[in-house]
Amino acid sequence: MIKVSGTTFHWDELIDKISISNKSRHILKELDKSSTVYRYLTFQDLESTILIREHIIEAAKKLNNSNASFATFENTKANDRYWTVTEQGGIRLREGVKPSDAISDVFNNGDEYAFECATAMTIVYYDALIQYLGAETFNNYFKDLYLYSWLTDSDLVLKTVTETDPIPGDVVYFENPDNIKPQWQGENSVYLGDGLYYGHGMGILSAEEMIKKLNTLGESDKEDAYILDKIVRPSFDHWIELKQRNHLSDRMPANRVILYDTIYHHNQPSISYYYYGFLVGLWGRGNMKITINYTLD
Repeated sequence: MIKVSGTTFHWDELIDKISISNKSRHILKELDKSSTVYRYLTFQDLESTILIREHIIEAAKKLNNSNASFATFENTKANDRYWTVTEQGGIRLREGVKPSDAISDVFNNGDEYAFECATAMTIVYYDALIQYLGAETFNNYFKDLYLYSWLTDSDLVLKTVTETDPIPGDVVYFENPDNIKPQWQGENSVYLGDGLYYGHGMGILSAEEMIKKLNTLGESDKEDAYILDKIVRPSFDHWIELKQRNHLSDRMPANRVILYDTIYHHNQPSISYYYYGFLVGLWGRGNMKITINYTLD
């Protein structure tokens, strides 16, 4: 269900009141038929949210076609023209390289790249932001990229909501409780609509196919994989605000924080955003002393 300025609008009314592309109508349809109430201040906000979701879907499809490989952190690789790979398997932007060029290179020269599925999701989000903001604005805000799991620049602004029915452009997590190898403890996936999901290293599959594949990779038949009810989506309001600001100014907002001063290298591939937040919380309180293979920085 969709509400704009507190008023409920249904399909026929929405189609008359907003301007979206034909390929984005499936997103509007999913929002309209959802039992969750999606609230917007203006129809422009609704249009912008749908556009952002479409960019996320397009980025996921591009990454699927890029030939970028799945890898655990110790086997991470990246095009050294744009990035350096750290000892912990992070991918750090080279000095003097435009962030938009470096992100675009992942899609254009995928054979040069290998990373795990949480990193893949952040790459999808960054590419969606490039498409939404434009390269110049993106480069102004995202100057110091470091790709490692769910670690992001503070202006990306992701959030978790408890839902069972994703909307196209949402990221879900397929939990695999029977996993034997850490890289198959689960799969982060972008919901594309029409029952299809993109997972890095898995491809584009239905939920049933994703679960079946994870069950096989888990090498056990005690428990089936399942979709976690924690859905990840960007703060659409913040992305819209980034676009509306005087973003071409060289002056950053005084309260802007870049989260790369202290980096938590957990070395656990394929973890959910929800679990990542839990681990960072433990680490921040000093309760977590080591990771699987590495001493924390």
